[in-house]
Amino acid sequence: MMSYIEGYMDTLGIFNTYQDGIQKLFRSRLLLQIMISLGEGDKTLTEIRGVTDTTSQTILPKIRYLEEVHYIRYDDDAYHLTPQGNVISSQIQDHIRTAYLFCKNPKFWSSHYLEALPAPFLRDIGDLYHSGIVETFNTNILSVLECFYDMLEHAERIHVISSFMSQSHADALIAKVKKGVPVEMVVNTEIAEELRKEPFLSKIKEIAAYTHFRVYVAPMPLFIGLTVTDLTLSFGLCRNDDFKYDMSCDLISTDSLALAWGERLFSYYKDISEDFTLI
Repeated sequence: MMSYIEGYMDTLGIFNTYQDGIQKLFRSRLLLQIMISLGEGDKTLTEIRGVTDTTSQTILPKIRYLEEVHYIRYDDDAYHLTPQGNVISSQIQDHIRTAYLFCKNPKFWSSHYLEALPAPFLRDIGDLYHSGIVETFNTNILSVLECFYDMLEHAERIHVISSFMSQSHADALIAKVKKGVPVEMVVNTEIAEELRKEPFLSKIKEIAAYTHFRVYVAPMPLFIGLTVTDLTLSFGLCRNDDFKYDMSCDLISTDSLALAWGERLFSYYKDISEDFTLI
Protein backbone atom coordinates (compact mmCIF):
# COMPACT_ATOMS: atom_id res chain seq x y z
CA MET A 1 0.00 0.00 0.00
CA MET A 2 1.29 3.47 -0.88
CA SER A 3 2.45 5.55 2.05
CA TYR A 4 1.42 9.19 2.06
CA ILE A 5 3.99 10.07 4.74
CA GLU A 6 7.58 10.82 3.80
CA GLY A 7 10.36 8.95 5.50
CA TYR A 8 11.64 10.67 8.64
CA MET A 9 14.56 13.08 8.29
CA ASP A 10 16.15 15.02 11.11
CA THR A 11 17.09 18.67 10.64
CA LEU A 12 20.62 17.87 9.50
CA GLY A 13 19.23 15.38 7.00
CA ILE A 14 16.85 18.03 5.66
CA PHE A 15 19.72 20.48 5.31
CA ASN A 16 21.89 17.94 3.50
CA THR A 17 19.05 17.21 1.08
CA TYR A 18 17.81 20.75 0.46
CA GLN A 19 20.95 22.78 1.15
CA ASP A 20 21.06 24.40 -2.29
CA GLY A 21 17.77 26.22 -1.75
CA ILE A 22 18.56 27.00 1.87
CA GLN A 23 21.98 28.42 1.07
CA LYS A 24 20.65 30.38 -1.89
CA LEU A 25 18.37 32.32 0.43
CA PHE A 26 20.71 32.77 3.38
CA ARG A 27 23.84 33.59 1.39
CA SER A 28 22.14 36.37 -0.57
CA ARG A 29 22.05 39.84 0.97
CA LEU A 30 19.46 40.98 -1.56
CA LEU A 31 17.09 38.03 -1.01
CA LEU A 32 17.23 38.53 2.75
CA GLN A 33 16.71 42.28 2.45
CA ILE A 34 13.65 41.75 0.27
CA MET A 35 12.16 39.21 2.67
CA ILE A 36 12.83 41.36 5.74
CA SER A 37 11.53 44.56 4.14
CA LEU A 38 8.33 42.91 2.95
CA GLY A 39 7.87 41.54 6.45
CA GLU A 40 7.51 45.18 7.49
CA GLY A 41 4.92 45.91 4.80
CA ASP A 42 4.11 45.70 1.08
CA LYS A 43 6.46 47.57 -1.23
CA THR A 44 6.67 48.72 -4.83
CA LEU A 45 9.66 47.92 -7.02
CA THR A 46 10.95 51.45 -6.46
CA GLU A 47 10.73 51.00 -2.69
CA ILE A 48 12.52 47.65 -2.86
CA ARG A 49 15.29 49.27 -4.93
CA GLY A 50 15.63 51.90 -2.23
CA VAL A 51 15.79 49.33 0.57
CA THR A 52 18.42 47.24 -1.22
CA ASP A 53 20.28 50.22 -2.69
CA THR A 54 20.45 48.60 -6.12
CA THR A 55 18.99 48.77 -9.63
CA SER A 56 15.99 47.10 -11.22
CA GLN A 57 18.32 45.05 -13.41
CA THR A 58 20.01 43.62 -10.34
CA ILE A 59 16.97 43.17 -8.13
CA LEU A 60 14.45 41.73 -10.61
CA PRO A 61 16.09 38.29 -10.87
CA LYS A 62 15.96 38.03 -7.07
CA ILE A 63 12.30 38.99 -7.09
CA ARG A 64 11.58 36.41 -9.80
CA TYR A 65 13.26 33.70 -7.72
CA LEU A 66 11.16 34.57 -4.65
CA GLU A 67 8.04 34.45 -6.82
CA GLU A 68 9.06 31.03 -8.16
CA VAL A 69 9.37 29.57 -4.68
CA HIS A 70 6.04 31.23 -3.74
CA TYR A 71 7.46 33.48 -1.01
CA ILE A 72 6.24 36.72 -2.61
CA ARG A 73 3.62 37.80 -5.13
CA TYR A 74 2.84 40.91 -7.13
CA ASP A 75 -0.60 42.44 -6.76
CA ASP A 76 -2.08 45.96 -6.82
CA ASP A 77 1.16 47.50 -8.05
CA ALA A 78 3.17 46.19 -5.08
CA TYR A 79 4.97 43.09 -3.85
CA HIS A 80 3.54 41.15 -0.93
CA LEU A 81 4.61 38.17 1.15
CA THR A 82 2.61 35.02 0.61
CA PRO A 83 1.55 33.08 3.74
CA GLN A 84 4.60 30.85 3.25
CA GLY A 85 6.81 33.88 2.77
CA ASN A 86 5.42 35.51 5.88
CA VAL A 87 6.47 32.49 7.95
CA ILE A 88 9.98 32.51 6.48
CA SER A 89 10.34 36.29 6.88
CA SER A 90 9.23 36.10 10.50
CA GLN A 91 11.77 33.37 11.26
CA ILE A 92 14.54 35.30 9.53
CA GLN A 93 13.72 38.37 11.62
CA ASP A 94 13.64 36.27 14.80
CA HIS A 95 17.10 34.91 14.04
CA ILE A 96 18.52 38.36 13.30
CA ARG A 97 17.06 39.90 16.46
CA THR A 98 18.28 37.02 18.63
CA ALA A 99 21.80 37.05 17.19
CA TYR A 100 21.93 40.84 17.63
CA LEU A 101 20.75 40.56 21.25
CA PHE A 102 23.44 38.02 22.16
CA CYS A 103 26.20 39.83 20.27
CA LYS A 104 25.31 43.19 21.82
CA ASN A 105 25.85 42.06 25.43
CA PRO A 106 27.81 38.76 25.30
CA LYS A 107 29.09 39.00 28.88
CA PHE A 108 25.58 39.29 30.32
CA TRP A 109 24.26 36.24 28.48
CA SER A 110 27.33 34.03 28.92
CA SER A 111 27.60 34.63 32.67
CA HIS A 112 23.95 34.00 33.55
CA TYR A 113 21.74 30.93 33.78
CA LEU A 114 19.73 31.41 30.61
CA GLU A 115 18.40 27.84 30.78
CA ALA A 116 16.15 29.01 33.62
CA LEU A 117 13.71 30.35 31.04
CA PRO A 118 10.92 28.02 29.89
CA ALA A 119 11.51 26.84 26.30
CA PRO A 120 8.86 29.05 24.59
CA PHE A 121 10.36 32.20 26.12
CA LEU A 122 13.91 31.16 25.36
CA ARG A 123 12.83 30.63 21.76
CA ASP A 124 11.39 34.16 21.64
CA ILE A 125 14.28 35.81 23.51
CA GLY A 126 14.99 37.91 20.41
CA ASP A 127 11.97 40.01 21.39
CA LEU A 128 14.32 41.69 23.88
CA TYR A 129 16.66 42.91 21.15
CA HIS A 130 15.82 46.58 21.71
CA SER A 131 17.21 46.74 25.24
CA GLY A 132 20.16 47.86 27.32
CA ILE A 133 22.01 46.69 30.43
CA VAL A 134 22.04 48.61 33.72
CA GLU A 135 24.94 47.65 35.99
CA THR A 136 26.24 48.68 39.37
CA PHE A 137 29.64 50.37 39.44
CA ASN A 138 31.96 51.62 42.17
CA THR A 139 30.78 55.13 41.35
CA ASN A 140 27.12 54.15 41.69
CA ILE A 141 26.38 50.92 43.54
CA LEU A 142 22.66 51.75 43.61
CA SER A 143 22.14 52.14 39.84
CA VAL A 144 20.00 48.98 39.47
CA LEU A 145 17.83 49.90 42.46
CA GLU A 146 17.47 53.47 41.21
CA CYS A 147 16.36 52.13 37.82
CA PHE A 148 13.73 50.02 39.64
CA TYR A 149 12.41 53.10 41.41
CA ASP A 150 12.34 55.08 38.17
CA MET A 151 10.33 52.47 36.31
CA LEU A 152 7.77 52.28 39.12
CA GLU A 153 7.32 56.03 39.33
CA HIS A 154 4.95 56.40 36.38
CA ALA A 155 3.71 52.79 36.21
CA GLU A 156 -0.02 52.20 36.06
CA ARG A 157 0.33 48.40 36.33
CA ILE A 158 3.13 46.34 37.91
CA HIS A 159 3.86 42.64 37.48
CA VAL A 160 6.80 41.08 39.32
CA ILE A 161 8.53 37.69 39.36
CA SER A 162 10.99 37.64 42.23
CA SER A 163 13.56 35.18 43.58
CA PHE A 164 14.67 37.73 46.20
CA MET A 165 13.10 40.46 48.32
CA SER A 166 14.48 43.44 50.19
CA GLN A 167 12.81 46.01 52.40
CA SER A 168 13.50 48.77 49.89
CA HIS A 169 11.84 46.80 47.07
CA ALA A 170 8.89 45.95 49.31
CA ASP A 171 8.44 49.57 50.43
CA ALA A 172 8.47 50.82 46.82
CA LEU A 173 5.80 48.32 45.79
CA ILE A 174 3.65 48.99 48.86
CA ALA A 175 3.72 52.72 48.11
CA LYS A 176 2.35 52.05 44.61
CA VAL A 177 -0.39 49.77 45.97
CA LYS A 178 -1.48 52.51 48.37
CA LYS A 179 -1.72 54.90 45.43
CA GLY A 180 -4.16 52.53 43.71
CA VAL A 181 -1.75 50.93 41.23
CA PRO A 182 -2.47 47.21 40.60
CA VAL A 183 0.49 45.09 41.73
CA GLU A 184 0.83 41.33 41.25
CA MET A 185 3.83 39.25 42.28
CA VAL A 186 5.01 35.68 41.76
CA VAL A 187 7.55 34.49 44.32
CA ASN A 188 9.20 31.18 45.15
CA THR A 189 8.44 29.21 48.33
CA GLU A 190 11.55 30.53 50.08
CA ILE A 191 10.48 34.15 49.58
CA ALA A 192 6.90 33.27 50.55
CA GLU A 193 8.21 32.03 53.91
CA GLU A 194 10.14 35.25 54.40
CA LEU A 195 7.01 37.30 53.65
CA ARG A 196 5.31 35.54 56.58
CA LYS A 197 7.97 36.88 58.94
CA GLU A 198 9.03 40.34 60.08
CA PRO A 199 9.89 42.83 58.75
CA PHE A 200 7.77 41.78 55.76
CA LEU A 201 4.73 40.42 57.63
CA SER A 202 3.61 43.80 58.93
CA LYS A 203 4.13 45.31 55.48
CA ILE A 204 1.97 42.62 53.87
CA LYS A 205 -0.76 43.15 56.47
CA GLU A 206 -0.78 46.88 55.67
CA ILE A 207 -2.03 46.21 52.16
CA ALA A 208 -3.71 42.81 52.57
CA ALA A 209 -7.18 44.38 52.19
CA TYR A 210 -6.36 46.00 48.85
CA THR A 211 -8.00 43.92 46.12
CA HIS A 212 -5.58 45.17 43.47
CA PHE A 213 -2.63 43.56 45.28
CA ARG A 214 -1.99 39.83 44.81
CA VAL A 215 0.89 37.48 45.56
CA TYR A 216 1.30 34.01 44.03
CA VAL A 217 3.70 31.22 45.01
CA ALA A 218 5.40 29.27 42.22
CA PRO A 219 5.69 25.48 42.58
CA MET A 220 9.34 25.48 41.54
CA PRO A 221 12.55 27.44 42.16
CA LEU A 222 12.77 30.75 40.34
CA PHE A 223 16.10 31.63 38.78
CA ILE A 224 14.89 34.85 37.17
CA GLY A 225 13.77 38.31 38.17
CA LEU A 226 11.19 40.29 36.22
CA THR A 227 9.41 43.58 36.67
CA VAL A 228 7.16 44.60 33.81
CA THR A 229 4.92 47.64 33.84
CA ASP A 230 2.82 49.27 31.16
CA LEU A 231 5.95 51.27 30.21
CA THR A 232 9.12 49.36 31.07
CA LEU A 233 10.60 45.88 31.46
CA SER A 234 13.43 44.93 33.80
CA PHE A 235 14.79 41.38 33.51
CA GLY A 236 17.54 39.60 35.42
CA LEU A 237 18.95 36.12 35.89
CA CYS A 238 20.93 34.00 38.31
CA ARG A 239 24.66 33.64 37.81
CA ASN A 240 26.04 30.51 36.17
CA ASP A 241 28.66 29.87 38.82
CA ASP A 242 26.52 29.77 41.98
CA PHE A 243 22.88 30.04 40.79
CA LYS A 244 22.37 33.07 43.02
CA TYR A 245 20.30 35.93 41.66
CA ASP A 246 22.57 38.64 40.27
CA MET A 247 21.35 41.95 41.68
CA SER A 248 24.22 43.86 40.07
CA CYS A 249 22.81 44.03 36.53
CA ASP A 250 19.45 44.02 34.77
CA LEU A 251 18.32 44.16 31.18
CA ILE A 252 16.00 47.14 30.61
CA SER A 253 13.64 47.84 27.71
CA THR A 254 10.69 50.07 26.84
CA ASP A 255 10.04 48.38 23.48
CA SER A 256 6.55 46.98 22.87
CA LEU A 257 7.91 43.56 21.83
CA ALA A 258 9.87 43.28 25.06
CA LEU A 259 6.89 44.38 27.18
CA ALA A 260 4.68 41.78 25.51
CA TRP A 261 7.35 39.11 26.10
CA GLY A 262 7.53 40.07 29.76
CA GLU A 263 3.75 39.97 30.19
CA ARG A 264 3.61 36.50 28.63
CA LEU A 265 6.36 35.30 30.96
CA PHE A 266 4.57 36.71 34.00
CA SER A 267 1.28 35.10 32.94
CA TYR A 268 3.05 31.75 32.46
CA TYR A 269 4.27 31.70 36.05
CA LYS A 270 1.09 33.19 37.49
CA ASP A 271 -1.04 30.51 35.83
CA ILE A 272 0.94 27.66 37.42
CA SER A 273 1.20 29.29 40.86
CA GLU A 274 -1.01 29.24 43.94
CA ASP A 275 -2.39 32.16 45.90
CA PHE A 276 -0.17 33.30 48.75
CA THR A 277 -1.57 32.98 52.28
CA LEU A 278 -0.22 34.34 55.55
CA ILE A 279 -0.66 30.96 57.25
